[in-house]
Amino acid sequence: MTAKIAESTLNNTLRDAGIDLSKYVGIDPTVVDLFPLSKVMGDWEYVYLSHAEEYRQIGAALVPVVVLLIRFTCNTLMAGKMLHKRRDSVFWLNLLQCVLGVAAAVCAIIRGLAPWAISCKGVSSSAEANVYVGTSAIVGILFVKAYYGTKHSRIVLCIGALAILLTFAVGLMSIWAMVTFEYGSGRCAMALDYRWIISKFVVDIASNVSLTGCFLYAIWLQTRNKKHHVSWLLFQDGLIYGFGVAVSNVATNAIVLNMHSLTFWHAHIYAVDYCIVSTLVCRQLWQARVRYARHRRTNRIKITEAGAAILLRRRR
Repeated sequence: MTAKIAESTLNNTLRDAGIDLSKYVGIDPTVVDLFPLSKVMGDWEYVYLSHAEEYRQIGAALVPVVVLLIRFTCNTLMAGKMLHKRRDSVFWLNLLQCVLGVAAAVCAIIRGLAPWAISCKGVSSSAEANVYVGTSAIVGILFVKAYYGTKHSRIVLCIGALAILLTFAVGLMSIWAMVTFEYGSGRCAMALDYRWIISKFVVDIASNVSLTGCFLYAIWLQTRNKKHHVSWLLFQDGLIYGFGVAVSNVATNAIVLNMHSLTFWHAHIYAVDYCIVSTLVCRQLWQARVRYARHRRTNRIKITEAGAAILLRRRR
């Protein structure tokens, strides 16, 4: 009974996608271990489509990747400028997550235009690196800022270390949860097991909630000490980041879990989510740097004016 359900589901999926079943080369559906939440159950290779349809699909798949590459490149340039001005660990982590996004987008574009130049395994590996290295770097950036903003709070340090560890662990599991499909003229599609998707969603929400709590704690410390300076705006940015990321995470997982027709676009969907988070972090760091530079210029002007006033009084 299970085998018939698996075979029927697989055939319906292929038929709905307009794929010719006559050249199907893949796993035997009878050996698929079905899971109620899992929809990853195909493994077809070299299923050739008509030329017009094939090129349309290649173009449709490359357009969002090119847009992501442009955005990641802008983020990388922004991160490089910030690192050149001040070489702190936060800016190194920011540059790392931006470069990983550029690398993944470049690999996907190369595979779409010249499939003989890079394997599907290489494309999936670059996507996986974004999940467990890039996402962990982003979480680390925000918790480091919260840690310094709360005057080296041990509670924030422990929460941050746990969040980074869980993010890295669930990201590393994507190596086993991601299934790579090869079809068309060597094209690639990547689908993720739904159990992993739910696990990542839970970890992301927990990280965002704990991060927001850390920023609220930092704000409380600032108001208690009655110090409303540039760090106050920094913490406000942190709350905006937390809200933006939470919306992005919820929207991404809602799309992945409910729209089964986009099963083979999981890599694209998560890439968009990663790009949104990466851009939010870059913009936050950039705005903080601009405000800090403006604050220093204002202080220098005040000091200069005060010095000039003292000299005038002495001359009188």
